[in-house]
Amino acid sequence: MHTAAKVLLIFGAIATVGGIVGFAIGAGQLDDLDDSWNTFEYEGATNGTITIEDKDGVGDWGVTFWVKGEYEDKDNNNVWDHCNSTEIIITANPEVNNSWDDAGELNGSFYYEVMPYEGCKAESYNKDTNRSEKGLVKLGRACWGCYSGELSFEANQKVWVTYDDKIAPNIEKDGAIVALGFLGGFGGICCGILLLIIGGILAFTMNDKKDEMMYMPPTGNLMVSNSVNTTQMSDVCGNCGLPQTMCECLDKSSIKPQSKPTTTHMSQPSFDEPPQGGL
Repeated sequence: MHTAAKVLLIFGAIATVGGIVGFAIGAGQLDDLDDSWNTFEYEGATNGTITIEDKDGVGDWGVTFWVKGEYEDKDNNNVWDHCNSTEIIITANPEVNNSWDDAGELNGSFYYEVMPYEGCKAESYNKDTNRSEKGLVKLGRACWGCYSGELSFEANQKVWVTYDDKIAPNIEKDGAIVALGFLGGFGGICCGILLLIIGGILAFTMNDKKDEMMYMPPTGNLMVSNSVNTTQMSDVCGNCGLPQTMCECLDKSSIKPQSKPTTTHMSQPSFDEPPQGGL
């Protein structure tokens, strides 16, 4: 497999796994985001005291009151029914930052509000459904622009209370993690799949170039050509039979003369003459 294909496949696998992990982190953080959003200071209470922590010293957004119900206007008076039936009284509250709009006039007291500046108007656009899964509808707010201190309330029916300044930072933090997880996961998976596709194509279409090997004879050895043309025959040493340009002739004294083979002559016996010597 070509080296480039291997690299792309490895990085593609890493990016894909990283994307899956990012998706998992984002999905897991959704539960924390839901928990942060549904953090209540009081649930189903008719009275209580909340500590306002004005950390920046410029005043807090305050608290929000919710009740069980639906956005209905059965008596057609253009006011949501749950606002007509619920009364909240603030018995104690911290000082307020009068530089905030309407903070001096409200002076930390409770005011009916579903959507900002819309009060409890029974209009289709004036609905807050952020906590509808819990069967809650928004009633109103209190302690707008309050500095640090104690806020106490009483209600004529059960209410749920959220401390907005405490919830907001947690929602921002959890929301950012969710967004980064999903966006990072999506990007990682897309890049990983693309790299895997390109790497797979290269793996099937490209081959490694093998290095050409050059074989050199050992130092001191000579290569003798097997073919000697006729023009070079005159330069051949007569004694050793090798070309004079490549080697020297062997010394005649170093060549042992070949001994002639001994021949034995055998004669046929003559039967015309009797053998000599007798018995």
